Amino acid sequence: TLTNAAGTPVTVTLSNGAVITIDAGKTTGTVTVDAPKDDVYKDAGTVEATIKGATGGNFENLVASDIPAVTTVNDTIDTSTVSLTATANVAEGETVVYTASVSAPVTGSPVVVTLSNGQIITIPVGETTGSVNFVAPNSPLA
Repeated sequence: TLTNAAGTPVTVTLSNGAVITIDAGKTTGTVTVDAPKDDVYKDAGTVEATIKGATGGNFENLVASDIPAVTTVNDTIDTSTVSLTATANVAEGETVVYTASVSAPVTGSPVVVTLSNGQIITIPVGETTGSVNFVAPNSPLA
C-alpha cells in the first residue's frame, strides 16, 4: 500500500520472489502466492514476506517498509481410514485371511492394526494393504 497514489506504475519485489505492480493513480496492488502444500508431519504455521525493493511511481522519495506481511496458514486435517475385510466363508480349521486396507500408499512409517483377537496386521510403507492369517477354530462336539 502506498501513502499517495503512484504517478507511474510501481514495481514491488517481495522477499519470496513475487512481484506486485501498482498501477499509476492507484495506491495498492496484489499478488497471489500459493500456500504451502499439506504436510502430514508438520503444521502449516505462517507465511511471510517483506519488501525487497520498490521502483517507479515518480515519487520524490519512495521508502519501502521493512515490516513483514504475515499470513497464518490453517492446517488441514487429513482423515485416513483403515478398513478391514476377511475371507467370507471357511470351514472349521481352515484359514481366514484378514486384510487391512488404506486408500493411498502408506508414507513415513508402517501402519499397525491390532485386531480384537490380538493378531497384528502391518501395512508397510509404500503399500495399501497388509494381511494376517487366522485358523478358524473347530467347534467342540455337542
